[in-house]
Amino acid sequence: MRHLRTRGAALAVPLMIIASIMSALPSAAADPAADDDTAVTTSATALAHDGRTEATAAASCWEIKQNDPGSADGTYWLQTPAMDAPGQFFCDQTTDGGGWVMIGRGREGWQSYTQGWGDQSLLLTRDRSGANLDVAQLPAATVDGLLNNQPVASLDSGYRVVRAANAQGTKWQTIDIRPTQTQGWVWPFKTYTTYRARFDNGGWNYGTTMDEQLLPNCYWTACAKSIDVRSKSENGFKAGWAYSKFAFLRTGTFITQPKSGSQYLPFAEMYVRPQVTSDDPGFAAIADSGTAAIPSRTDNAASEYAQKTNWGVSGNLTGSVTEGSIQVQAFAQIGSTMFVGGNFTGVQRGSNGEVHDTTALAAFDANTGEWNGALTFSFDNQVHDLLALPDGRLLVAGDFTTVNGSAHAGTVVIDPATGAVDESWDLQIVNRLSSGTMTVKTLTTDGTYVYLGGAFTHLSGQGVQNSYGRAAARVDVSTGKPDRSWNPEFNGSVWGSSVDTDTGKYFAGGYFSKSGTTDVKWAASIFTAPGARVDDSFTFVSSVTGYTYTYTNPKKSYQQAVDVVDGNVYFGGSEHNLFRYDIATMNRQSGSITLANGGDIQAIESNNGVTYASCHCSDFAYQDAYSWDELTKEAWTEADPIRWVGAWDSATGEQLNWTPYNLSSTRSTGAWALKVTDSGILWAGGDFNNSYTSPTGQQWNGGFALYGPRDNTPTEAPGLLRVTGSDDDTVTLAWGAVPDATGYQVLLDDRTIATTTATSVTVPRAGNQRYFVRTVDGNGNISASSPVVVAPESGAADDSSPVLLEDDATWSYLSADTVPAENWTGADYDDSSWSSGAAPIGYGDAELNTAITPAPALSRPVTTYFRSSFTVGDVSAISGVSVSYVADDGAVVYVNGTEVSRTRLDDGAVTATTRANAVVKTAAARADRTVVTVPASALVDGENTIAVETHVNYRSSASMTMQAMVTRVDQADMAGEPAPDPAAEPADPGVEPAGGEAADPAEEPGAEPADPEAEPAGEATTPPEPVDPLQPVDATNATGEVIPAGSQWSYRYETTKAEDGWNDDADLGEWKTGAGPIGWDSRNSTINTPLERGLARTAYFSRDIDLGTVTDTTKLILKVRADDGAVVFVNGTEVGRLRMKSEDIDGDGRPDNVIQFTDSATQAISTVEASKDENMLTIELDSSVLRDGVNRIGVETHANYMATLSLTFDAEATLER
Repeated sequence: MRHLRTRGAALAVPLMIIASIMSALPSAAADPAADDDTAVTTSATALAHDGRTEATAAASCWEIKQNDPGSADGTYWLQTPAMDAPGQFFCDQTTDGGGWVMIGRGREGWQSYTQGWGDQSLLLTRDRSGANLDVAQLPAATVDGLLNNQPVASLDSGYRVVRAANAQGTKWQTIDIRPTQTQGWVWPFKTYTTYRARFDNGGWNYGTTMDEQLLPNCYWTACAKSIDVRSKSENGFKAGWAYSKFAFLRTGTFITQPKSGSQYLPFAEMYVRPQVTSDDPGFAAIADSGTAAIPSRTDNAASEYAQKTNWGVSGNLTGSVTEGSIQVQAFAQIGSTMFVGGNFTGVQRGSNGEVHDTTALAAFDANTGEWNGALTFSFDNQVHDLLALPDGRLLVAGDFTTVNGSAHAGTVVIDPATGAVDESWDLQIVNRLSSGTMTVKTLTTDGTYVYLGGAFTHLSGQGVQNSYGRAAARVDVSTGKPDRSWNPEFNGSVWGSSVDTDTGKYFAGGYFSKSGTTDVKWAASIFTAPGARVDDSFTFVSSVTGYTYTYTNPKKSYQQAVDVVDGNVYFGGSEHNLFRYDIATMNRQSGSITLANGGDIQAIESNNGVTYASCHCSDFAYQDAYSWDELTKEAWTEADPIRWVGAWDSATGEQLNWTPYNLSSTRSTGAWALKVTDSGILWAGGDFNNSYTSPTGQQWNGGFALYGPRDNTPTEAPGLLRVTGSDDDTVTLAWGAVPDATGYQVLLDDRTIATTTATSVTVPRAGNQRYFVRTVDGNGNISASSPVVVAPESGAADDSSPVLLEDDATWSYLSADTVPAENWTGADYDDSSWSSGAAPIGYGDAELNTAITPAPALSRPVTTYFRSSFTVGDVSAISGVSVSYVADDGAVVYVNGTEVSRTRLDDGAVTATTRANAVVKTAAARADRTVVTVPASALVDGENTIAVETHVNYRSSASMTMQAMVTRVDQADMAGEPAPDPAAEPADPGVEPAGGEAADPAEEPGAEPADPEAEPAGEATTPPEPVDPLQPVDATNATGEVIPAGSQWSYRYETTKAEDGWNDDADLGEWKTGAGPIGWDSRNSTINTPLERGLARTAYFSRDIDLGTVTDTTKLILKVRADDGAVVFVNGTEVGRLRMKSEDIDGDGRPDNVIQFTDSATQAISTVEASKDENMLTIELDSSVLRDGVNRIGVETHANYMATLSLTFDAEATLER
């Protein structure tokens, strides 16, 4: 199937303004059907899908016209089952029966980008005034959404072009075009798509391909039916819906001729007319559990937007710009350094920066692209390839003969730490052919040998003289000693190579036709066993298939790039091919061809299931294509835009419809080097000079560009969806904010009816009144939705809502030098003289509902006081309440006069002049709210008083904010926890600076614990009570897996840190035990041992293992899964950390900062993502850490924020002797 672009693009047009959904309810329509897992309430009036509001979006312009024949041209809301949310579009409701939706408009400069082009707000109206002729095109995914993912060829009219027929714009011509082959939407410019066309509703012609003119030999008026969408030098490479240059049209506003003798480019509009209706079966009733998450992409391709960088290479060492002599030709990563090789003389920061000398080789930070000025080099000729040797050294290959003043012909080994030449590598390479020039083009290794390819004949080194190896040879990986036993003896140069260690095959591509006396034209498979026998099961099949270029004017089909991945070998080269062969059978399994401004494949790099290939191509890659010269005769299946680099599925060879957005190459030579770093960043090297960091942001590049990993992980689902108000016609919904969400979608019954950036919205009461909410993030990922909330009767309270005090509730507040009476936190205090307003309340922030005007800095109060209340109907029916609050800078919270929590305030008495112990920005405080659970014993039936005092860190603080929410905690959520005594002394808050942890309530002597049989809400089992300590795992005579996933662990999750020595030899008899995974997850992942939510930021886990006798060869491999971060210890020594802050102060490669109980993980990660292998922490331990007998494994996990929706842990261990 077609790989879709960012799903967010399919929702609505970028820059589109979201309209109010508070409109009059339309007439009734049929209620959506509900499935067996769907609760149905009494139906309200159904929404009429007339397209007039976001909530009443129609499925197509055609549907609007059918239901309302009098509908006028204009902007309407549309949503098909393939779209995740409604969007606004222009509908032509008058031309040829109406029902047309505009997808593009403009004169010259139409593009083929999948992301669309131009100011897409121009597509909301039809402007034929001539005032703005700019091109605007919808993203391809948006067009696919409007088509409900049906091929445009399935429409009776295909797509429609309406173009100006005269320069004044008073006459217009319609062209209906039905393309073949492409499944998803493709902007047709520069493609080889075949099509049929008709003009002004006439008969369909026999058609042609988009790379050719329609009616190329027309003249004068006969050219009125000509079409030319090619991008040619004669029209300034500006494509459009052109007339033939022989049309001899008058030019003016609506028709232009870029150059004398070029095509005539008219202003044109593009439309489609899908006949989708709102009762389409794709609109299926949503189950009570909600909708599933929708990632923006399902593959691991990098972002199509470049990472911001500052440095690049400059100059030209050889003066040549021919193929194979481009600025950047090779990458190799060693540690955190990316070495860049090529044909350059220096590096510079920015387009006008100072040039720093370093020829042919430079070092940059692999993650940021910052230049490492401590490493500079001097080569006398260009570098073609780089290889990180297994021992950590850097092997460099190219045309050079001297490096840093030393004689090294063809190869040299560099110390990556110092940049010094390793003189022990004395390999010298020569080419003794009469007209030959020595060059080493390609390096690869099997771990034992390094295989070299290029143009050469003899190698000498390590005492071996003149070892014959024509165009390909191998040397010892450690010493560089030539191996005389292996010589494929190619009769032409080798440009690309790769080794498959499983089958013992060396694959080569280049300008050769024989290996020894055996025919191996353009590509070869050679066995790595001594003798270099040709693999006769493989015959490369060229992409040149037609008679002309095979015999009359033969083309060379040299292959320049080779890569082995997942049992496949990819060959890329001339002409314009990327072919995948199955190594087991050596049969060709897939193929792609790049055209029209296509080019030969020049580099291939595979990583994490994605194969990247680069070329000097900037138009399209064609899936299932095998012929370069007869592509139009082939049944290729898809055309995807490619801009110098493309991406394929490594296992299948399927195009992933990915390419860098609008990357610019100085000479259109494209990329000659590709490398994916350990952190997933794609480096693309060539002669690149400009890239886009966003749809509108650009930057200078010097030879290379970086493309970081794309975040395809949706946020957590929103929680606490509830109805906060309703009447006969509307329902007001609210929900909890979700970190990293850029917007929210509200769904009713079977589709989205509202989009907003707020956490509350008023929507129509309609249909079955079943509402859901989900998030959208900046990468277009859509989260799973909340479970269903059914609207109560008009004006009735939402009894299902757990929220007792809303985040925007009204509070009384006192902001003055006046200090209230001591009983200000209690229910009997009279606050009638205080001010009041809706939260958030404060100053110095744009998102406040109630802004306080702060006093002058010198007299500004340190403390501000707040009071509100919430109602509990029956205290005996709940376990307590959860208070989530913002502390900016610090805060103390009281319930019914008793302190329950403090944040960023030291222990001890708090007065009006007590200052917070740390400064925090409002945004950071909001993102790191403190959550505390208050037991039912601290509450009363009826009205309960909550009071908050905020404290700034200094009087002139730029901001102060207070905001709090109170939610009900059901009894099942606190099963097994002792009930504190509200009459006891206030608990010691125990809050460490910036910790934001809840205080431990004092226990009531003799209080009965809650029912130990009760199950936590939403969980399958109950947290176990403390039991006898776990016995050590007996691994005294074991090897292999000794602690499998899901094993028993001791654990401690409380509001205070664990005792000293917990990770070494302390007695853990009081700890609880349970099987992994341990924790909780809002998305109902498998949890074997549930924990109470939100007690603390840190949880502790431990397991002892008896290893018996530990020797120098003993190895224990730990694999830790943690949501969000973790620090791992063995016998009290830290051995690793995951997603935690790491500061290497002394440069020894180990973190020097100690992780505290209150420290946060550096990144939030969902349980699903944390359980993936690539996101786990794997640690290999040897005898320097392990000890004879019992060893203790200790893990402390850390949440990224207190209100996290998931916390999980599990681990496994494997033992080697």
